[in-house]
Amino acid sequence: MVAEKRLKVLYVCPFAHYTGHFPWEAAHETRALAQAGVDVSLLTFCGVTDQAEVKVPHTIVRQHIKLLMSLHHIADFLRRWKNTRWFSMFLETYLTVAVAISLKQKQNYDIIHLRDGEPFLFLPHLLSLRRRHCNWVISLTGSNLITMATHPSLFSALRKSFRLFLYTIYVRILTTKLWQPVYRSSLAKNHFIFLTQNKTMQQNFESYMGGVLTGKVLCLSLGVNEIVEGVSREEARRYFRLPQDKRVFLSFGFLHDGKDIETIFSALKDVPDAVLLHGGDEMFKLHLPNSADLAKRYDMLERAIIKDYYIPEEEKPYYFFAADAIILSYTRQFLGTTSLLWQACRFGTPVIASDNGQLRELVETYNVGLLFEAQNSDSLRQAILHFISLKPREIKVLKDNCHRFAREFSDEKWAQKCLEIYSKVLASKS
Repeated sequence: MVAEKRLKVLYVCPFAHYTGHFPWEAAHETRALAQAGVDVSLLTFCGVTDQAEVKVPHTIVRQHIKLLMSLHHIADFLRRWKNTRWFSMFLETYLTVAVAISLKQKQNYDIIHLRDGEPFLFLPHLLSLRRRHCNWVISLTGSNLITMATHPSLFSALRKSFRLFLYTIYVRILTTKLWQPVYRSSLAKNHFIFLTQNKTMQQNFESYMGGVLTGKVLCLSLGVNEIVEGVSREEARRYFRLPQDKRVFLSFGFLHDGKDIETIFSALKDVPDAVLLHGGDEMFKLHLPNSADLAKRYDMLERAIIKDYYIPEEEKPYYFFAADAIILSYTRQFLGTTSLLWQACRFGTPVIASDNGQLRELVETYNVGLLFEAQNSDSLRQAILHFISLKPREIKVLKDNCHRFAREFSDEKWAQKCLEIYSKVLASKS
């Protein structure tokens, strides 16, 4: 009896060495695929942040291409400054995608799964022009679309900062319809499926660049593994020297253009018994205020603990178990997927969330917390006071619902849906 051939997937994450969701997804999505029976390997540019544990075979571009070391050095040099980091990311993506295509040919991978096709979505198409029958699955967060929606004019970006102005020009160049012939030619020769994390982004990408991706965009929600056991609340608070008898609210994750942490400080300044715990890297912020400066501006220095660096996986439980709730605050224009909702539910931490698109829908559907009007500090303050007034049994309901959410969006279910999508790609004829 001949054994069934296992599906062979090259999971590609060019930005796994940055902070945010990149290293997290590179480690846990590949593990989920492997557990589902996929023969999966990981390709990164220069490893995974904090040497996060990777359970699958892992190839690093910098070690793979000895002839292009000069380009590696250029990327390293450009990464040092915020104004040039985007050029570094371009080089990193170019080299990683080029190596992925080479490995696909040499090692006979069935599918290349590119984690985060943005901001350089044209690159897989450009580099596939000389290929045929290359199978791609590319995930999209909508970061380019969100930037364009948040800053519809260059003047609006310039009013906030010159750095944001440069980045907005950069995004406009990346999304211009001049790339359309490249997309069409590549799509005619190869098989592509694009994955968004919510229906709104799926609809937006269906009309992207004059509808060039129409019929090739699917929605796949994030997956997460539930954490049942962890450090105790008391131990977590001792870790940060937080008072045991105060209400602690968490702000977490790296800052990006869609986040609105100023509303959090503005709301909490008039809730004297509340303490803010903030953890997350601020390296990508283009014009957002510094969290330490906000603590000073809103007279919160004595009631705020600021950890403005990347929080490794082993430290996450301390943040989430120390908090009574996490505040998910986003701008009105932000319609992307809030991966922090998955993280909060993973740890059973109730949320106080701004009423943005999918975020509002999920919080209401699963009853995992409270909502407030986006960018309205008075509304957030009322939500915080409402949360403080909840009885212990009401808090328990929210926590139980968080775990229900995590089971509903488990890694296992995510991987099975991925397998169905891979099957569609392999069955594709155009």
